[in-house]
Amino acid sequence: MCARLNSSIVVHRLACDLGLRGSVDPVRAVLSYCHRVVKVFLSDYPDCPSPAKLLDFLANKLSTRIIEIHSEADLRRTIAEFTSRSERAFATLEQELSDEQSYGITLKLQSRQLWEPAYVSIIDCRGRKRHRSYHTKWHELGHLLILTDQTRFAFRRTHDPAVPKSAEESLVDTIAGEFSFYPRMIVPFARGEISFEKVQEIRDELCPEASFYSSVLNLSKLWPTPCIWLEAKLAVKKNQNSGQRSFSFKQPAQPSLRAVYATPNDAARQLQITIIPHFRVPTESVIHRVFYDDLPYAESEENLSLWASSDGKRLGNCPVRVKAKRINDSVHALVIPH
Repeated sequence: MCARLNSSIVVHRLACDLGLRGSVDPVRAVLSYCHRVVKVFLSDYPDCPSPAKLLDFLANKLSTRIIEIHSEADLRRTIAEFTSRSERAFATLEQELSDEQSYGITLKLQSRQLWEPAYVSIIDCRGRKRHRSYHTKWHELGHLLILTDQTRFAFRRTHDPAVPKSAEESLVDTIAGEFSFYPRMIVPFARGEISFEKVQEIRDELCPEASFYSSVLNLSKLWPTPCIWLEAKLAVKKNQNSGQRSFSFKQPAQPSLRAVYATPNDAARQLQITIIPHFRVPTESVIHRVFYDDLPYAESEENLSLWASSDGKRLGNCPVRVKAKRINDSVHALVIPH
């Protein structure tokens, strides 16, 4: 992801517009810029205790009002409130949020009172969208953190997996991920061996609106001791069906349990310990057992040498403790090297 963004002309231009020096890593430069801005803001709130409190504080600093839409009545009430003040952009709000992949939008007020924030960030929390509401809020703030064109009137957060994200949207997602689990506030709580129970405790304490999925992913990245987070679900080998679409007589590839995502944290990378995404989950692994026996949770002592690609390439010898938890149609695992 970062390699693609670092080569994007849009990201390089944005970094330049923010007054940043040219760099081969403009994504890191923009993130550092955002950290400096937030640090300056926090001089007014040095005891801010959590990312949840930081979100509300930054919304005020960035001059936006966050409105959550939990029902059709909420949506109608919001539209009526702003269209009655001749804020015409709100007239199409229902259509803007009607798409299942549209999660939020930030609109610039055109006839605001002097005491009002300059923007309104509408967060759609209806139905399944509520699970992404925390990230959507941070996504909208991310746009405002790097706002360079003051004539822009709207920002939208969408999540259509069939459509590639623009470079700016991907960059803003990276910013949202960075600050929704603000390292300075998270790391002091990341002690001992990581577990799903500890992840839940930190989530409850510091960012209760975050989904458990994003909490496991992001907290494992910040954990000071080596850990690999992975998500396993039924999938075909990467690109396995490519080239078969024009041959209707060929049987489609059958899915198997694979590590569709696998992310080592920095401590694991330093030890050069990883799991290759899309590797088939070994039948001997507890991850396989949790998935096929429909267990809520299990753990075991294993070795990464069990993992092998379809051409027989195996991971190196490394004893690990694997903690596997069933979440909907997939298994999340924390792989902890000894």
